[in-house]
Amino acid sequence: MDKKELLEYTFQKIGSHIATRAVPARLNNDPEFDPEKAAQICHWLYRLGGCDQALYDKAVNDFIDYSLEFLKLQAELESAQRYHFSSYKKLQEEIYENPEVMENRYLNGLYLTQALWINHHKMLAFFIKKFCSGLDVQGKAVEVPVGTGIYAAEFAARNKDWLVEGYDLSPSAVDYSKKMIPIISPDKEVAVFEKNVFDLPDDKKYDRIICGELMENFEDPHPLLEKLGKLLNEEGKIFLTSSVWAAAIDHIYLFTKVQELRDVLSSHFKIEEELALNVFQNKKPEDEKTPINYACILSRRSEEPSQD
Repeated sequence: MDKKELLEYTFQKIGSHIATRAVPARLNNDPEFDPEKAAQICHWLYRLGGCDQALYDKAVNDFIDYSLEFLKLQAELESAQRYHFSSYKKLQEEIYENPEVMENRYLNGLYLTQALWINHHKMLAFFIKKFCSGLDVQGKAVEVPVGTGIYAAEFAARNKDWLVEGYDLSPSAVDYSKKMIPIISPDKEVAVFEKNVFDLPDDKKYDRIICGELMENFEDPHPLLEKLGKLLNEEGKIFLTSSVWAAAIDHIYLFTKVQELRDVLSSHFKIEEELALNVFQNKKPEDEKTPINYACILSRRSEEPSQD
């Protein structure tokens, strides 16, 4: 099955389930949707399973389950006014260290959102256009957590003389990304390790840091931002994504509006560029208590001294 056929097949499958039946129309009606890129992302996953149709079908079903879980957890959030988990330790035990969750709906589902959730699709395009081009010939980059590996791989594929690393505390994510990255970036290796970001030595400096949806997974986001500041070179930049009032099984810290998130980030870094996207089409990014996907590029604040 070629890439175009695979995307059409994927649309047919997700269009038959109540949780995802509106997805194909929303994608096709958005002028920023790139069907060629979406087809490529789906085909990478198809290749990850050895072009086995049954394995790809399972991955698509994982995406459907992931989407259904979002709707259920979002309804729970609207009712309880808090996320499902309140303890990082419990989250780590029940999700990140649980292969039953990570190796099924979580990783496959999260990966396919880059093709099939319009906001995640736009954020990946923003990352590629704004963060991966026009760089020095050589440098050091890291993704924490590496997750599915798609962001680290997209960066590495465009910056072949850079040293690129990825860290994740989930053994399942490490294994998944080690298999996925060579498919996306066959000509550039990414070194992936099982390690917590807080265990990286402060003198290990990077010119580019990628940090996707991690700060809301802690009871307090400030220690993470402080750690990223210590790992960032003086002229370095960070690509960071987060969520506002958007439920996921691994979210703990709850932002109720975009400005709260900006205020937290601005206490550590300068926000150079940002992308704030409302999940529900009848809402706006600046509305309070509505799910928002957020991406930004950060640099050191001018008054901040280097942290050695």
